[in-house]
Amino acid sequence: MIASARGPVVRMRGVEIGHGRRRVAGPIDLDLAPDDFLVIAGPNGAGKSTLVKTMLGTLPPLRGAVERRCRFGYVPQRERLDDIWPFSALDVALMGLVPAAAPFSRATAGDRRAARELLALVGLEAEADRPFRDLSGGQQQRALIARALVAEPEVLMLDEPTNHLDVPGERAAYELLAEIHRRGRQAIVVICHHLGPALRHATRLAILQDGSLVAGPPDDLARAGALGDLVEDSFASSEREGV
Repeated sequence: MIASARGPVVRMRGVEIGHGRRRVAGPIDLDLAPDDFLVIAGPNGAGKSTLVKTMLGTLPPLRGAVERRCRFGYVPQRERLDDIWPFSALDVALMGLVPAAAPFSRATAGDRRAARELLALVGLEAEADRPFRDLSGGQQQRALIARALVAEPEVLMLDEPTNHLDVPGERAAYELLAEIHRRGRQAIVVICHHLGPALRHATRLAILQDGSLVAGPPDDLARAGALGDLVEDSFASSEREGV
């Protein structure tokens, strides 16, 4: 993990996010610490994915400044590889090295060993050589997490990683993310629609709604009582689930 003395790995000040000239939300002030497990929530269309892409640098802010002092690993909301290509889970994990690789270079024995170790971490050690297309939805998501981790990012960002999973699969996915976080090598940023399983592991919660962002420890936001039905309903759901 990055030493906390470095301060935030991402700092946003006075940032307005959007597409083209269309403002979605802001101004936003947000810091991401190297040991954060940040959950981003909000209603559909509030700008959650836009916020993450602005943090990553794939979307420029409309106004304000974003400072980044880290490498990112990113797991998008939807990822589909053409079934015509017989990529194995190991092949998919190794794809995470492509952006930093020299043109026409091939994975080394060390690269393959590291990718297998990450597949073992995410519970796919026995599936490393199976075709990606034959894996279950939850297994495919785990392979994509290994792909994001193989380049050793300091921040792992995930856009609704459990939206296609059943309740047991959703809980297992967050347990995996919590284990990655406990290893102390990555901050975690995850967008989620159903807060219940995520709140068990979050150190900070950020709520985007009505063009504004409010962030803080989940318990503090729950006690604030001024964040709308989204937070209240999510915490009520969490209590029903025993979170």
